[in-house]
Amino acid sequence: MNIIETNLEFKDMSTRKSTERIILHHADAKSCSAEDIHRWHLNNGWSGAGYHFLVKKDGTIYRLRPEDKVGAHAYGSNYNSIGICFEGNYMEEDMPDVQKQAGKELVAYLKNKYNITTVQAHRDVCATSCPGDKFPFGEIANSETNNKVIPQSQKNVPKGNVARIQAILNDKYGLSIAVDNIYGNETKKALVKGLQTELNKQYGRGLAVDGIFGTNTYNSCINVRKGAEGNITKLVQERLISLGYDLSKYGADSNFGSETYEAVVKFQKDYGLSPDGIVGQNTWRKLLNL
Repeated sequence: MNIIETNLEFKDMSTRKSTERIILHHADAKSCSAEDIHRWHLNNGWSGAGYHFLVKKDGTIYRLRPEDKVGAHAYGSNYNSIGICFEGNYMEEDMPDVQKQAGKELVAYLKNKYNITTVQAHRDVCATSCPGDKFPFGEIANSETNNKVIPQSQKNVPKGNVARIQAILNDKYGLSIAVDNIYGNETKKALVKGLQTELNKQYGRGLAVDGIFGTNTYNSCINVRKGAEGNITKLVQERLISLGYDLSKYGADSNFGSETYEAVVKFQKDYGLSPDGIVGQNTWRKLLNL
């Protein structure tokens, strides 16, 4: 089991003095990312994502709030607990087996690490229906395993912004590029494949997903501007982050807001482009370093 480091930027947080229980939640959203949760909780006026971990429907596990910090996920119970959020709305849907298995492994790992014997549902400690009537609480809470978790930071994977986008491209588009923190030809092709996939999915472009930024792909690129939402915006944001542009407030949250606009304008100025804040064909070419 791997834990993907998100490296989200948080405001001031307190260090937790003891770790005595795990509290399980659902996102109450059928689809969401680590960045979505971080943005939602920042908008609540919190330090950032209140959960310590997010378990996605595909079984991917992301670290949100640093594990040793006091969470913001269960009022009155944050001081000695770790919060785990599961993507989905488990009042309405059934949990995929791969997500359930990942949750079981994560809970077992944390139980072993901190010698925890108490696992609770959010509704056990607050007046809420979370994590939902269809959440498989018993299976996950009672899990035991000898599997050893290997956080991404301990897998001889270099830390850095390019390594981050490499890991995300592998995870989201089923690729297997080296996570080596080097923006070489392999990573360029992977990023183009991600863009081609999204252009086909969202706009029916019919492009070959070959990682080649040829005439067809160039002409198919859309203008991405303030107010845009979705995976293409997220690709822009991840590439800006990999280049060192500041998106520390909201991260790659798939929403083209003021922070992303300002980063695009700065990028365009740095690369001799017209600083209009719109990711058009020429900006795409520069972003992809082609």
